[in-house]
Amino acid sequence: MAQEERRLEVAEIEAARTLDPTHYLTGQGYAVRREGRHLSVRLGGEEHFRITRKEDGHWVACDKQSRGIGDNIDLVRRIEPGTGFREAVQKLTGLPRQAAPEKPQQRPILPPVAESDRLAGRAYLGQRGIGLETLRRAEQAGFLRYAGGGVLFIGRDEAGEVRNVTRRAIDPAEEAQKRDFKGSDKRYPAILPGSPASVWIVEGGTDALALHEMARRSRQSPPTVIVSGGANVRSFLENPAVQELLRGAARVTIAREREKDPAKQAQTDAAHDQQRERIEEITGGAVRDWRPPAGVKDLAELNIRQLSRSR
Repeated sequence: MAQEERRLEVAEIEAARTLDPTHYLTGQGYAVRREGRHLSVRLGGEEHFRITRKEDGHWVACDKQSRGIGDNIDLVRRIEPGTGFREAVQKLTGLPRQAAPEKPQQRPILPPVAESDRLAGRAYLGQRGIGLETLRRAEQAGFLRYAGGGVLFIGRDEAGEVRNVTRRAIDPAEEAQKRDFKGSDKRYPAILPGSPASVWIVEGGTDALALHEMARRSRQSPPTVIVSGGANVRSFLENPAVQELLRGAARVTIAREREKDPAKQAQTDAAHDQQRERIEEITGGAVRDWRPPAGVKDLAELNIRQLSRSR
């Protein structure tokens, strides 16, 4: 069995390195122009990456300064900082192949929820400072669900159908702490309903819950929160329903995060800047940035600290 699993893993890695990355790139908001064996990957008319298919079938990428990035797996980890090797392979192999565009994309399937899963998920989020009222409202809105060993943040289309599922592991020792279900489409972000006058864009589902928790604790109306899935993700901004939310808001806020080193911080800030530019194009107005206080990583951590102080 171990040998069979090893062969499967090797086959998946090989598939990730040899498949055409166009579907992944367009899902991240890039435009892809095919030029023979080359792909010109653009955003806002500017070329960001150039990818070439080698004679052995592998794709290799470089940035706009012609500096080498590596294969498809390395490219995913460059576009989505913090992505692990296995998660990058899953993101690539979970997408439909360019060679068969007529085949409909598989949509993510939600597993059944056992009462033990719900209790474990609520306990985990409770330890992260999320109160029962916030959890119940998120569950009722279809934003939050539970599965064995994890909590699920769910993006839906206008018909309420599940189109995007991100799983956050409960066990900190689990190898893949965060992963998307196969068939997830980033154009359909998880949205936690709140006041339409104030719309926030955050990176993770726990950040959205934390924002609602802090608002309720301050006796304020919680905002509508859109979970982008990461600083580098922009495809959700082309969703007409998202654009309608943004245009209808009196104020749009992007929640920034504090990274572990200056290089990573600069990379993340640049990605958030591109999100902000696109939102300003959509709304025709200024977008506010929120940055965590010194020593705090993100909204989720800020909520825990505030709760600790209040106790």
